[in-house]
Amino acid sequence: MLKISDLLKELNDIAPFSDSESWDNTGLLVGNMDDNVTGIITALDCSLETVEEAVIKKANVIISHHPLIFPNASKVVNEGAGKVIRKLIKEDINMIAMHTNLDHQSNGVSHMIAEALGFHETEILLPRTGNFKKLRVNINAEAKDEFKENLLKYSPAGTMGEYTEVSYEYEVKGQFIPGEAAEPAIGKAGQKEHVDEFVIECMFDGKDQQSVIDAVMQYHPYEVPAYDILSLDKASETGLGVKFNYGDTLESLTELIRVKTGINIVNTVKGNDDIIQTAAVIGGSGMSYADDVFNSGADVLITGDVKYHEAYDAKAAGFNIIDAGHYLEVIMRQGLAELLAQKIDVPVEASTISTNPFE
Repeated sequence: MLKISDLLKELNDIAPFSDSESWDNTGLLVGNMDDNVTGIITALDCSLETVEEAVIKKANVIISHHPLIFPNASKVVNEGAGKVIRKLIKEDINMIAMHTNLDHQSNGVSHMIAEALGFHETEILLPRTGNFKKLRVNINAEAKDEFKENLLKYSPAGTMGEYTEVSYEYEVKGQFIPGEAAEPAIGKAGQKEHVDEFVIECMFDGKDQQSVIDAVMQYHPYEVPAYDILSLDKASETGLGVKFNYGDTLESLTELIRVKTGINIVNTVKGNDDIIQTAAVIGGSGMSYADDVFNSGADVLITGDVKYHEAYDAKAAGFNIIDAGHYLEVIMRQGLAELLAQKIDVPVEASTISTNPFE
């Protein structure tokens, strides 16, 4: 039987929770890791109506894009979000949030929106700079192979994208003088020792640094291993938003959004009359990234929550904006359901409840 803990691992494969913004609150927010999963509802928001839908459909898990609880929550009472939380607990339903971690994936929310419009070939709009680290550690030739095998097998070191146990090595000359109280693996106290050594290098995600250090200390034969860790700035495979090739007018794209999504209130800021060659999508609220979007070569930004003065400034700057509302993200519930259904043998269904407050 699939447990909540197993489900979280599958979700982490789709959109690692470590990709969430620091202010966000993702993962299991209400529930029990040991519960068996009977059915899953995917939703944009977890409302009272969503919980009732889950009860009717005998699903004991709701995966919501928007978190029900944020870190500054201080009480759970019978009003607002507290009312929903109490209902979840009463009905024994688990609630999981997949928010900015899903936003940051190449097949995440913005890609799902582009796919709903008929555009399946997209690329990350604003790539994130990965928090990558490189380990360099010295090891004597005799112990090299065993140490390297243990380091790469039992720690996150050497993981690069879809590849694992990636490493590089080269020969060096080392020297040291053990102190009188030292217990060296090679040489004698007080005597200078020269050794033929190797340097092993491998990359890893910055969040795994302590695990890598722990592995070095555990498997290295030296009393005091010689190692250093370098910080690297390189583009990761994640980021915010997507872009795709379009090749038509702003008006035609606006109408396409209305037809394909069923969202009738679509506001347009026409900053110029050029043909839209490259369209950008940032689901939710994306105007704070407008300058970066247009510096990337996009001809229009499709997003939501555009304020009057943001629209005014965009028009003055010659930027094209399509405001399809924050609720455009509702497309993610079907997209996530399809991704998850490919991985697990438990009923997964997209919610049919509208949580759009503007209806």
